[in-house]
Amino acid sequence: MKKSFNLTRRSFNSGLAMAGIGLAAPAVFSKRAKAADKSITITSWGGEYHKRVQRIFIDPFTAETGIEVQIVDNGDMAKVKAQVLSNSVTWDVIDAPAAFATSGAKENLWEELDPSLTGMKGLLTEGNPFYMPYYLYSGGILWDTERTPDGKHPVDFAGFYDVEQFPGRRCMRSLAPETLEAALIADGVDPKDLYPLDVDRAFAKMDELKANVSKFAASTPEQVSSVAQDEADFSYSYYNRVKGAQEGGANLDFSFEQTNNSLDFFAIPKGSKNKEAAMQFIAFCLRPEVQMEWSLSGYYLPNNLEAIEMVKAKPEGTFLPDLNNGKNVVINPEWWGDNYTDVQKRYSEWIIT
Repeated sequence: MKKSFNLTRRSFNSGLAMAGIGLAAPAVFSKRAKAADKSITITSWGGEYHKRVQRIFIDPFTAETGIEVQIVDNGDMAKVKAQVLSNSVTWDVIDAPAAFATSGAKENLWEELDPSLTGMKGLLTEGNPFYMPYYLYSGGILWDTERTPDGKHPVDFAGFYDVEQFPGRRCMRSLAPETLEAALIADGVDPKDLYPLDVDRAFAKMDELKANVSKFAASTPEQVSSVAQDEADFSYSYYNRVKGAQEGGANLDFSFEQTNNSLDFFAIPKGSKNKEAAMQFIAFCLRPEVQMEWSLSGYYLPNNLEAIEMVKAKPEGTFLPDLNNGKNVVINPEWWGDNYTDVQKRYSEWIIT
């Protein structure tokens, strides 16, 4: 039976309150898996994200276990489903946003996780039998600081949709999750009242903006490059991506005035030939010290409570999202698990019509 969870502001704060509790040691790696599985393939999201995954997760994991890890920068759920249904699975760990994880479980695409390998304790949000949350990320509005200085750019979702106050080209995600939430908030829905999403209302609001959309980004790096390369003036993307572009010399900035905050998960496609090594990899990534490094390098909220305290103790650990400010959104993975396939199909068709 699938275990239900939903990260709310209340459960988030309860988790933080538990951060001082002693935590169990991470799962011990199975010798049987070490001997049986020599390599795994994981999906990732390209760019700087790919580089961080390689440096923080893969290189030390391989050094410790001897298991080689290959990265494929493609998280397309249609391809995951095709692999599972054709019994030709070549990807062993899927880096799955909330809607992917929950909808994939509903469609029976994931292996059940073995608690002896991935049964970590001391997590902010506990794992589901079929997918394991490992961090929370924040998405919001970005702009070019030279083309649109202060006062000339939106800082929240209502501003992103206000083309009279903030004229300019918009870049939108090609994925429906987070996109519909932003549209509904721009239309006046209070973040606490978002779910269940009023899909028709969201599409009606997006209809108002569509003529001003110059690009639908098919990948996360494109959300940033669209503005950096002057294909759009404003885009929706993620703070860590903007921060990486800033460090590379781009004149970009990001607003924390209002953000969508969503859990990211690991899941193992049903039929993986290397599922034990895949679970070892997941357990490794949830270790407190690994979670801390991942959080600080990518400006994420870690899912390990001990790691949260470790980040907060660092001088640079000031980027943790404020989920109590009334404006920020916590994406509901269960709603998307029930509705992702139909809503994404409608959104994909809307983009091309």
